[in-house]
Amino acid sequence: MSTSRKSSISRPGVSSGKLVVAAMILIAAVLAGITVWHHWSKGYASIAYWGAANGENIRYAPIVKLKTAGKSFDISKARGLVHFRQALIEDASFTGTTAQEASEPAWTHEVVFSWPEKSDVTVVQFDLERGLLALPEHPNALIAKPDPTLSGLSTFFADVTSDASQ
Repeated sequence: MSTSRKSSISRPGVSSGKLVVAAMILIAAVLAGITVWHHWSKGYASIAYWGAANGENIRYAPIVKLKTAGKSFDISKARGLVHFRQALIEDASFTGTTAQEASEPAWTHEVVFSWPEKSDVTVVQFDLERGLLALPEHPNALIAKPDPTLSGLSTFFADVTSDASQ
């Protein structure tokens, strides 16, 4: 008899291939859960401030208008609008809130988010000097981080108003 013949040993139950596949599925599920939690937690405080309907309008409304210095600009297709919207709903853009009454904001810019088929609109007011933004009827205002949020807002507004005037 030849001793070079390979002998296969079979184990009853689970093979190592099945264990590897099960481990990969488990790791994928855990990582998916972490991703969902991470994205949910990035906007928790901002969405609590805006509310669900306003948050939806800020993120998805197809008609976006900027009002400043007595002029109105349609910025619905403006370059940078996606980043502008994202900045408004991410907690990382803000340092906290302050009472509107105590901060005495001078609202210089107003952005209106709306839908053609709905009467529901969201108006966000901006005081770029003090770094504040707020819903008109809300008692508190959000405080924008100086960099990159406030500087980004100033740049975005300057860009969309200069593009429209050219």
